[in-house]
Order: sequence, then C-alpha cells, then structure tokens
Amino acid sequence: MSSQSIKNRGRVRVPSSPIDVLSRHLERVTICDPLSDLPTLAEVLDAIPDPRSRRGRRYRLGPLLALALLAVLGGATSLAKITRFIAGYDPELRARIGLPGPVRLAASTLGRLLARLDGDDFDAATCAYLSRLAAAPPAAGTNGRA
Repeated sequence: MSSQSIKNRGRVRVPSSPIDVLSRHLERVTICDPLSDLPTLAEVLDAIPDPRSRRGRRYRLGPLLALALLAVLGGATSLAKITRFIAGYDPELRARIGLPGPVRLAASTLGRLLARLDGDDFDAATCAYLSRLAAAPPAAGTNGRA
C-alpha cells in the first residue's frame, strides 16, 4: 500500500476547484460573437432624449444611465451609493462604456437628472435592448461549429 493511500485512508483526493479541468476543455471551444452586432446598453440609452441643456452636459447620458443601472442591480439603494459606484468603477471599463477620465458627479445632480428623465422612454429603451439580447442566438460553439 502506498503512503499516499495511508494518509488519505484509501480515499482519492479530488481538487475542490474544477477550474483546471474546465480550462483544459475550453481549449477546444471556439467562441463566436453574434452579440457584437448588437448595440451596447449605453448606446441604446444614449438614444433617450437628454433633459439637460447642452451647456449642462458634462457626461454622456447613455453611459451614465448604464452605470447607474448597474449600480442599482448591484444593490445600490441611494443616489450617494450610485454616484460612489460610478466614480469607483474601473477607469478602463468606464472609458470603454463611454465615460473617459475621472467622474465627479454629485448625488444631487444625478437625482435632478433622473427626476427630469422620461421614465417611459427609459423603459422602452431597456425593454427593446433586452428583447434584442434575448433574441440573439447562443454565443458558444464547439470546434468551430455554431
């Protein structure tokens, strides 16, 4: 009997994390990306009429609303928490969404913006986006097959 069996009392040790096993299987999987043809949530929300005057627009509306939505989905329950989420979001990802540079947004400013925003337009835009996303075909194929 081997010393390994004695230490384990005859039981086989299995790694608790399947990441190594899964990564070996994923080497043969190709990812096709039909979702790249879809507009991003920030682009869809950018189509909503902006209630701010042209002079008062420091940040684009779509990316700002997309990050606010992510904050709420992540558990933010106040305007202060939403603005902290937006300001603390990874700068590289924030730039990819459409908000380059640091974001200095007061909770009161965000509150006034959201109060003046047409809720029906926001609902229509998000519902249209989710409908297009749900209608998109699956994004993974095996060995190059869709």
